[in-house]
Amino acid sequence: MKKSFLYEKHLPFSPVFVNFFGWKLALNYKEGILKEAKNARTNLALFDVSHMGRIKILGENRFKFLDKLTTNILPKKHQLCYNLILNKQGRIIDDITVYNAGEFLLCVVNASNREKILEWFASHNEEKVTIVDDTFESCFLALQGPKSSSLLERLLNTSLNLLDYMHFNVRKIKEIDVLISRSGYTGEDGFELYVKNKFAKKLWDLIFEEGKKFGLSLAGLGARDVLRVEAGYPLYGNEINLNTHPFEANLGWVVKYKDKEFIGKESILKILKTGWRRKRIGFIMQEKAFPRKGYIIYDKDEKEVIGEVTSGIYSPNLEKFIGMGYIKKDYAFLDNLIKIKIRDRFYLAQITKLPFINYWRKLRR
Repeated sequence: MKKSFLYEKHLPFSPVFVNFFGWKLALNYKEGILKEAKNARTNLALFDVSHMGRIKILGENRFKFLDKLTTNILPKKHQLCYNLILNKQGRIIDDITVYNAGEFLLCVVNASNREKILEWFASHNEEKVTIVDDTFESCFLALQGPKSSSLLERLLNTSLNLLDYMHFNVRKIKEIDVLISRSGYTGEDGFELYVKNKFAKKLWDLIFEEGKKFGLSLAGLGARDVLRVEAGYPLYGNEINLNTHPFEANLGWVVKYKDKEFIGKESILKILKTGWRRKRIGFIMQEKAFPRKGYIIYDKDEKEVIGEVTSGIYSPNLEKFIGMGYIKKDYAFLDNLIKIKIRDRFYLAQITKLPFINYWRKLRR
């Protein structure tokens, strides 16, 4: 299995490692998944997300090349954007983040899709751009939580107030060049840090030591999944895949079909004309029950199968079982009651507005 360059840094703290699409990753650390997820919402947490693919696009025609392969408008210099790559049928090959670093474009892709995206890029390279897989030459860290800016400001010895959401720049932390973006996968204020391998261990140590003053915890794959579900974010392989188009996934805002040409646009226009039958929703269990991926969703009278659960967790912040899934559009309205079949019983759930963390924030006021 592949390992992060920082793998040895995790060994003293993590009791459980799992195989995640060929990567050996920490599921959790000594505090446990639920405490890690709570700490990311109240203090801050450090994630090693180096398993995410990092692909650089270089060359004079880099914008023209990537523009035709993605649905969203490419970002301006020192900005990043969420984007989708579709096939000709308008189905989602991957959801990615694109950074505009000026001399190159950086695509951060899902670990499960890195090789597939590299092949897709290579097969559509009429512009003769240079495609570089930087995944194994760099590390990618996420510092997430309300105290993350305070910690980074201490290390940088300067304010981050002018670094807006979905913007980035390269800063020096103790003479280490670090690409710092205000972004993340948790729904909290946070930062993602891109650094070359030769500086990664030193950067990790600096964050870890300074973080003790701010209540920093390490967070693994389990907490990352809890936090992204609480934030209502889709995961490739769960909410989105090659059988999913952007509109049923509530990702139509990423598809700029009026402003640009891209692979899959013709199919997207047909989908807009004909409509679609299902919709991604979030729900909160009204009874104590764990809604796991693949469980069948029924109408409240238990008469009709209307969908399927794609993700389910226990939320330590809401102190409730929550989940996402796809159901028939006729049933996909706010506060509607549905039933989840778990083994031989039906359990009541209520459709709620995403993200779930807005509900949590209201409770804290």
